[in-house]
Amino acid sequence: MSEIMNCPECNHEILTRMGTICPNCGYTVGYFNGDGKRKKYGKFFALTVFIPFISFVTILFAQMNKYTMIVGIAIFFYLAIKSCPLLFKDIFLTKFERIFFWLVWIFANSLLFALIFNILKKGFEG
Repeated sequence: MSEIMNCPECNHEILTRMGTICPNCGYTVGYFNGDGKRKKYGKFFALTVFIPFISFVTILFAQMNKYTMIVGIAIFFYLAIKSCPLLFKDIFLTKFERIFFWLVWIFANSLLFALIFNILKKGFEG
């Protein structure tokens, strides 16, 4: 059963369950109320969406010669580590979120790693 808290706007007692509406003032208990997780969650979501794309473009342009490819691979590994869900484990509220973001991270980085492997096996254009 949900715990009871005081409404932050009118101090009326309401449930802590997400989606509860205060009958007194209409305040809604939301996903990120009362803590600083919203900014961290937004950063993680942006990393999850944009980092694989940035890594892909970097690797495509880096395949010109051996030295730029080494830099591209270093950038890929750096961005993969910075976007790892393990660094953001305290923002997940449900097991579904945790599993979903881990699967997205593994899938995107596996495809990028396969791209790097194929480029290295094929050789360089220059």
